Parts: sequence; structure tokens; C-alpha cells
Amino acid sequence: MIKEPPSAWTKAQILVYAFSTIGFFCSTMNGYDGSLINNLLQNPSFKERYGVENDGIWAGIVSSMYQIGGVVALPFVGPCIDGYGRRVGMLIGSIIIVVGTIIQGLSDGPSQFMGGRFLLGFGVSIAAAGGPMYVVEINHPAFRGVVGGE
Repeated sequence: MIKEPPSAWTKAQILVYAFSTIGFFCSTMNGYDGSLINNLLQNPSFKERYGVENDGIWAGIVSSMYQIGGVVALPFVGPCIDGYGRRVGMLIGSIIIVVGTIIQGLSDGPSQFMGGRFLLGFGVSIAAAGGPMYVVEINHPAFRGVVGGE
């Protein structure tokens, strides 16, 4: 690196930055859901559709089902992203998230809604674990600190 310092703006390095955005998006999946469910529990049409209130045990279970899915996924995270690779792990997690979103969006009752939330948490746990490692691994060692400092 001393004799031939790498250039941060070559065509190849810009492509690596573009690929890194996928890993960045995977690492930002987790925070969005918390604000979303808090707003849903206040929405009158949501409460009417599912026949629930925004307090009590149901609100607690709906809010925590996402975290329960994430905890249940922990034994599968390592084998998934280490055994199949970071990209495949992010793909598997993203597919589970899409399925969970479809189930949650098309749900007729509280059970399906909570099942979709469980799958969302499960998929996010896998994708969010693979994303940051993928970003660090594909970038040049001279730029890992800056690019990985999301």
C-alpha cells in the first residue's frame, strides 16, 4: 500500500461501493419496525380491523413478536451466513422478510398478523447479521474503516 496506494475513485472501487449499499440497507432493517408498530397501535382503523386496543397483553405480544422471532433465529444466523456465505445469508433473510411482510399485510386476524411479525423478526436477524460483515469483507483494507463505519 505504500508503494502503490489504492485509489478510492476507480471504476472498480465505485462498483464495490454500490454493492456495499446492499449491506448497508440490511443493517438498517431493524430500526424501522419499532416506529411502525407504535404508530399502527394508535391507528383507529387498525384497532377496528383487528378488534384490539392499544394497551394490555395483546399490544405487548404484538410488539414483542418481532423480537421473539429475532431471538428464535439466533441459532440459525451463524450457520446461514457462515455456511452459505454473506450474500446468500442476506438473500435468505430478505426472502423471509418478504414472506413475513406479505403474511402481515394480508392477515385477516391477529394470529396471522403476529405470525408475519415473527417472520419479519426472524428474517431481519439473519439479514442484519450478514450485511455489515459483507461490507467489511468486500472493501479494500485501506477503506474498510471509513466504509464500514456506517
